[in-house]
Amino acid sequence: MKNKEKRKVNPWNPLPPYAQVEEKLVRSKAFEGLRAHTKWLFVEFRLRYKGKNPRGIIFLESEAKKIMDLATFRTDVRILIKLGFLDLVKRGGFYKQPHIYGLSKRWERYGTKEFIEVDMDKIFPKFNKEK
Repeated sequence: MKNKEKRKVNPWNPLPPYAQVEEKLVRSKAFEGLRAHTKWLFVEFRLRYKGKNPRGIIFLESEAKKIMDLATFRTDVRILIKLGFLDLVKRGGFYKQPHIYGLSKRWERYGTKEFIEVDMDKIFPKFNKEK
């Protein structure tokens, strides 16, 4: 009999298809201030992570329409990026390419001098602003 190799536990998501959300994250200042549907959207992003690459999550707007209003989805994604739960790895939209998101741990430094806030409106301004 061969010795069984120890399986490395992935800190992002040890047992797909489950969405692991750490107590440290849930009790953080950044997470406590989120609205309920923003928290649910974060769980949806965690469910899409399949254990290989935490920086390669694709969440299409057509999929988002099934669970929430599209304007709410866009606003909540911006909030999750701003507070450090997600990063926009690659911007899509050109030739119908999807956005690629990544799970981030910037939220751990939220409220400290080391926290890096990413404001999506400054990087990519909204095109459909009402006048």
